[in-house]
Amino acid sequence: MDYLKKLNASQLAAAQWDEGPLLVLAGPGSGKTATLTARVARLVEQSCNESFRILCLTFTRKAAAEMRERLLKLVPNAKDRVLLTTFHSFATDILRQHGSHFGLSPDFEILEESERVGLVKSVLEERSDELNKFVSAEKALSAIDFLLRNVTPNAQVPSLLKDAEVGLQLQTLFVQYKELLKQQNCLDYGSILYFCEELLRERPRVSKQLRTVYRFVCVDEFQDTNIAQYRVLRALAPDKDANVFIVGDDDQVIYQWNGASPTRVRELEQHYNLTTIQLPENYRCPPKVVALANALIVHNGERSADKKPLLSMRAGTSADPIELLSFEDDQKEAEGIAECVKARLQSGARPADVVVLARATKLLERVQKALENLSVPSHVQRRKSQFESAPLRFVTSALKLALVRSDDDLASTVTKALSDCVEQDSSEEDLAGFSAQLNGDQLEALGALVADSSSVSRELKQAVLALVKGQYATFIHQTLTYFDSVESESRNSGDEQFAEYTTERAVWQSIIREIGGEEDSYSLSLGQFLQELALANKTPEAPSNSVRCLTIHSSKGLEFLHVYLVGMSEDQLPSFQSKKSGDDSREMQEERRNCFVAITRTIETLTMSYGERYNGWRKSPSRFLFEMGLLRQMDK
Repeated sequence: MDYLKKLNASQLAAAQWDEGPLLVLAGPGSGKTATLTARVARLVEQSCNESFRILCLTFTRKAAAEMRERLLKLVPNAKDRVLLTTFHSFATDILRQHGSHFGLSPDFEILEESERVGLVKSVLEERSDELNKFVSAEKALSAIDFLLRNVTPNAQVPSLLKDAEVGLQLQTLFVQYKELLKQQNCLDYGSILYFCEELLRERPRVSKQLRTVYRFVCVDEFQDTNIAQYRVLRALAPDKDANVFIVGDDDQVIYQWNGASPTRVRELEQHYNLTTIQLPENYRCPPKVVALANALIVHNGERSADKKPLLSMRAGTSADPIELLSFEDDQKEAEGIAECVKARLQSGARPADVVVLARATKLLERVQKALENLSVPSHVQRRKSQFESAPLRFVTSALKLALVRSDDDLASTVTKALSDCVEQDSSEEDLAGFSAQLNGDQLEALGALVADSSSVSRELKQAVLALVKGQYATFIHQTLTYFDSVESESRNSGDEQFAEYTTERAVWQSIIREIGGEEDSYSLSLGQFLQELALANKTPEAPSNSVRCLTIHSSKGLEFLHVYLVGMSEDQLPSFQSKKSGDDSREMQEERRNCFVAITRTIETLTMSYGERYNGWRKSPSRFLFEMGLLRQMDK
């Protein structure tokens, strides 16, 4: 176990932890992933003659995939002993196996956002006399999401709103929405955890069976858990002396809007006979940045008792890694930061080494425009939940049709996507004609339509034929190989339908890798594969030649040589809303944690900036600059 020799004393104590509940309070840059991976590897190696499994839950598939790769390098035979997955994937798996208790069959569909909105609209229209208090389906859906992530019982819904009538109407809508999901054999992102928690609570035999299989449960990034996720954990490991290994940091809770809370660590102490090991050692940041982080975060009241300050493990240098810049206004700030970034690149830094961070996307877009004016490629990340290019819309919708075979709306979606991919000379009317001949089997009709078309290539016809025969992996391989071959031609001709294809093709490959590679991915049942695909993040990575412009939330878990944090003014960071809530409010403390997370992404240099005016309004420098000691009160 040579990997244990590379750990420091605190990390080693955690990695050698055997049974019982442990909380590892791991600060930024403290090597928490190496510690967690070493602990799991050691458990596997020391129990090679046993059959129990270890469950590791994290929040992103990317994090799970990276941890899986690390683990298999340490212990190649760990694959069958350890399940490294996300809360949502694990809950989906449980519902696949046991959802029949709710009337769900294993091939349930996971809805996209537009489909969820459509479902709510259908309820509001059908019961318009009874449900007349909702402004829009989208607003109603936001309320439903809140109820789902907080695992709200039906009976409690009316008491959450001041207006009793609105509360009763929301209760009716919530109940009806959940019933419709079950009736249509589909779930959405929030209801996966909601129904999983309900299942484990109401069917204790299921949770007992899971405890028998998974003797050890590990949770990474615990501070990000919402109530639904925490309840799932408690159902899996209810005993006070359960083998739960929790890694987190209450100084990095920045998802309160999604139900995360700094008090969740204290809930752990109430539910478990908890031992705590702290990892305060920071191997990432320069000592001066560590000092800033400590000076900032100490102003927060909602922290674990006896929390140790970060301890810098890097030697300082004579060069000051910190720079604070002030500008006349937000436009001058964007231009000034763009010039700094360009100079950094000209001095030898790679685009991947540099990041521009801000609390809000609007500031990033300004910086991106300024970088564009200086001919510096940059990328502002925009989250995508579904594919937009015609080829991948065709692939995903055709796979869905292969599962249900007789959905008219889905068949229209497939036909539209196919028409966007090729110069299709057939129409929905033609498809309907073939469908009528084939007793409503829309997949067979698609096969007949494609076979009859003179504009569809031989390769694509063969691919669709494979799908009709139930060979979905062959369909994917042949279709994507075909689109790969025509993509460069289409790109040169400026075909808009292929504009996003190269980027989304890379996302597809990344998703397959996260599921476990092609062999594991395509050996899943079609229903299971589509569920995994639906849960996957479709947001593309930044091109390698571009400077990344990220919100602080998007930068979580990442690190960069050179960090530029813009908008360090009141009403930007901290936000206007947090100021309205009060100086000592939970919202203000979360803003401080946002700043803490941002500055601790730094490996070499940290540049912070603020403008004296934003959108024409005069603003003071951020209070966080004073708390860190970068400005004095007399400078205000």
